[in-house]
Amino acid sequence: MSSSNTLHRLFPIFLSVVLASLWLQATHADGTEIAEIAERECGTCHGDKGVSETPSIPSIGGFSESAILDLLTTYEHNFRKARSIQLDDGTETDMVEVIETFSQSELEAIALYYSQQTWTPIEQDYDRKLAAEGARLHKVKCNKCHINGGSVQESDHALMAGQWREYLEGEFRNFDDGSRRMSSKMQQKYETLNAEGKQAIIEFYISAGEF
Repeated sequence: MSSSNTLHRLFPIFLSVVLASLWLQATHADGTEIAEIAERECGTCHGDKGVSETPSIPSIGGFSESAILDLLTTYEHNFRKARSIQLDDGTETDMVEVIETFSQSELEAIALYYSQQTWTPIEQDYDRKLAAEGARLHKVKCNKCHINGGSVQESDHALMAGQWREYLEGEFRNFDDGSRRMSSKMQQKYETLNAEGKQAIIEFYISAGEF
């Protein structure tokens, strides 16, 4: 093989390495700025480093990057309802409006920022007997995707072990009335649960892996 052919074959590989290196340098340089943007624009609702202090709003710090981007996509495609939130200055906004203020690359950087935070379960009272039943149901119905009680970042799903009760109950209501879509596989299993079974699974999540 001639040297010119070799260079022609290796050039795309070389170019991809160079571009990746430049991207990593830019990401590192902009890391502080992205953190400031995330905390300013998202932290108002989702809390410092993604640990929510508002029961109706989920914690997101510690979610995987893919999980956050997938959740944002559900809003973009109207697969879930964006609830209106009143800010400290009296104005209102929702997730769709927030998403529209960012470019795709900024959303990816923000998702990466929150994925680098530590998941912090929220301590809440819960029904131990119902949570134990929820643990049993979760193992049969949900654990294939929501691994270890919804506590594993690498599963690339929202973390639910220690999530706010009010938020979880609201999302389950949205599943029930169809205002939030779910995958066909999830829907098949979800529809086999009665109201008590759904509440039991919520209690299990609130227990943050006690069972």
